[in-house]
Amino acid sequence: MSSDVLSRDADTLFPLQSALGYDLVQHLFVAEHNLVVEGTSDYTYLRVISDYLAQQDGRTSLDPRWSIVPVGGADAVPTFVALLGGHLDVTVLLDSRREGHQRLNRLTTEGQLAKHRIILVGELLGRKLGDLEDLFEVGEYLELYNRAFKTAVNETDLKGDDPIVSRIARHIGVDRFDHGRPADVFLRKRDELLPKLSEATLKRFEALFERINKTI
Repeated sequence: MSSDVLSRDADTLFPLQSALGYDLVQHLFVAEHNLVVEGTSDYTYLRVISDYLAQQDGRTSLDPRWSIVPVGGADAVPTFVALLGGHLDVTVLLDSRREGHQRLNRLTTEGQLAKHRIILVGELLGRKLGDLEDLFEVGEYLELYNRAFKTAVNETDLKGDDPIVSRIARHIGVDRFDHGRPADVFLRKRDELLPKLSEATLKRFEALFERINKTI
């Protein structure tokens, strides 16, 4: 898609908004504050863990005013913000990869998105690259992966220090696997799995929630 999609020119945006069903998409937002994430697996982890922490005294969860909106991949985020960010209160949560970041930075320059509203998972983890799955302990995420795919990948099988989804993909010899399947296991088995999460994992999610909440 051409970078022209990021233009603020109404003549450019109107046909795109019409093609995307602008009125319909706008009605997906049911809250004043909208957290845009890349995909449904991100939505699942954030919502399930936030709800779990909200039930515990003294723990940090997402502010209930947030509406979490998955947009179908990192490449779609800049276009989505360009089309709707001028009309809605938006914070963006991204895995720490290069795709789309330059275009998002352009939107901040044009005043369509405040810089502090772009949150990169890697920055939170103190590393160059990081996915939401890296907030889990390695063994915890591998349990989700192994249940989803009926495999027995061990932590010792994984090489490198890049994001865990990349290490798993490299180990099994593919470019990418379906990240939604482990997230589906987490959702369906949440009553069993949530109490087993380590304190380190919960604290990483709490740090993320605190960072997100500060953008309201």
